[in-house]
Amino acid sequence: MLYDFLRIFSPFLLKFFIKRIEFTGLENIPKKGAVLLASNHFNSFFDAVVLCGHYERRIWSLARGDVFKKPLAKKALNSLYMMPMYRLSEGKEYLGDNDDTFRKCIELFSQGEIVLIFSEGLCTNQTKLLPLKKGTGRLAQKAWGDNMEVTVVPVAITYNNYNRFGKIVKVNIGEALQKEELPQDTTEGLFLKEFNRILSERLTKLIEVPLPKAGFWKNPFYYIGRVVNFPVNFLAESVSRKVTRGSVFFDSITGGIVMFVLPIYWILLGLLLYFLL
Repeated sequence: MLYDFLRIFSPFLLKFFIKRIEFTGLENIPKKGAVLLASNHFNSFFDAVVLCGHYERRIWSLARGDVFKKPLAKKALNSLYMMPMYRLSEGKEYLGDNDDTFRKCIELFSQGEIVLIFSEGLCTNQTKLLPLKKGTGRLAQKAWGDNMEVTVVPVAITYNNYNRFGKIVKVNIGEALQKEELPQDTTEGLFLKEFNRILSERLTKLIEVPLPKAGFWKNPFYYIGRVVNFPVNFLAESVSRKVTRGSVFFDSITGGIVMFVLPIYWILLGLLLYFLL
């Protein structure tokens, strides 16, 4: 239910947080069948919100495992079709859970679903691609090794800022990596090395910096909202700056507050105007 709410309403609600968002290459994502979206990871959970909220098919996402340790957060993330991926720094005892997540991904592929993985495995609000981890290649190798028809599609999400309202977002989706491009009947190490080389080259070409400016007519909702929604914007930004200081979660927290508080604010504002007028 939470995922459906975001998918239906977030494209409109985010117009009051994002000055401009543009997609290219959406036709490279198949309308049917199993898909592995291999994305860069510049902006924490907000990356998944941008993709999942602007695409018609349901997307399952892999997310950092430490946030799943809290029961309430785990329940919320599961309702958003997110699955945990743990790093060694998050606890050696949790690494075995990654095998369960990979098995779940393979099961989803068998059902023709889309899985989103952030191939860098780390987010630092960077502007250049970090070295890729092995998870994407291992997932593709496992699926292809099981003779699954899984399309691996590179996705690059670029932002002009990470810590304020009025950001510009560009999502470039590239042509799929073909199974035939990778060495067959070779060691896992050689396969993963070549897979990451090809994927890294594709993602680097898709990352667009700097981004073009956006004027009023690109998104008048944003400029009108800066005035009408000032109390919500002020609250969201104040809370986010306090709780995300020194972290990469400003957009994730701010965008979340905006999307869930704005509808309530509009209802209250409408009632106030009704009784006053």
